[in-house]
Amino acid sequence: MPIYRYECKRCGAEFRELVARGDGPLVRCTACGSHDVTRLLPRFGVVYKGSGFYTTEYRRKSSGSSEGGGSKSEG
Repeated sequence: MPIYRYECKRCGAEFRELVARGDGPLVRCTACGSHDVTRLLPRFGVVYKGSGFYTTEYRRKSSGSSEGGGSKSEG
């Protein structure tokens, strides 16, 4: 049974509720008791390390070349 975050439309309170499958409409606000609640999106953190999406992807060996790849002698 997942724990969902809800926000009450009537009083604006934000709360978490352990919900069994199919118990969506039975959720009540813990502050005012209203059934007029909205399920919020889950919060999660994303940490990007390095230059690629994964820490092991796109890892370049340091060969002394610049990352941009363009020459600066023109112009």
